[in-house]
Amino acid sequence: MSENTHGTVNLKQTQMAAVQAALDMTPLATAKVWNPWRHVVDSSLDVADLEAPAKRGEVPDIIADGKTFADLKAVQLGNLGAAAGLDGPVTGATFERARVELRKRYVAAGRAKYQTATSANCTLFACCVIGMFADRPDLLGPGVTVELVNILATVGGQGHAYVLVGRAPGDLHKIGTYGPSCFFVDQWYARQQAVKPGTNGVKDATSIHGDGTSPFWDLDFVGFITDDTKLAVRLTFTSDELAELGR
Repeated sequence: MSENTHGTVNLKQTQMAAVQAALDMTPLATAKVWNPWRHVVDSSLDVADLEAPAKRGEVPDIIADGKTFADLKAVQLGNLGAAAGLDGPVTGATFERARVELRKRYVAAGRAKYQTATSANCTLFACCVIGMFADRPDLLGPGVTVELVNILATVGGQGHAYVLVGRAPGDLHKIGTYGPSCFFVDQWYARQQAVKPGTNGVKDATSIHGDGTSPFWDLDFVGFITDDTKLAVRLTFTSDELAELGR
């Protein structure tokens, strides 16, 4: 391991420990799950003890990165216009303004809810994590990429959302390309596990060159993420941008 890579790994371990400690101090640490997946829940746990009734309207609508005005259907234009506080449906002229406003509202919701949410689905858990990063820029430091990722298709599930931190440019479907600075945050998955490292919301994207020395390396989670899935980045931020959004 080069000196540069070793320093990167050590910084990431510090970041991951700080993020996990911050999560443990929020209600997310004990939050119940609106939509537990039976093939994800640890066999020693009772699904009934984990589950809570679902709520509606907890996470604002967004316009995903890469989406264009032409990609949106008429019914979406009205809903997104209302969500962005426009006077009517989103139009070609207001599309970018709506996108920016919805990003702000998404982060603002996460800032508010990460300290209060006692139950959630994966979408809300992810929003709360991003809100925590916005509220606590010290956790990551400057210049760190934060991504909201969706699993669009899963075995036995109906889609999933989680957060990626510090991913290097490359193929989203190949974790081996994520680089030494990358880690996941998936509190929804963690809440359905019984023992560490499963119960950590923070998950390392590398096992430190395969030797398993990272306390946040969770091979079962990596299997869950890569098991016949189709992934898409929905939103991309930098830690510096998040610190200014949703205040």
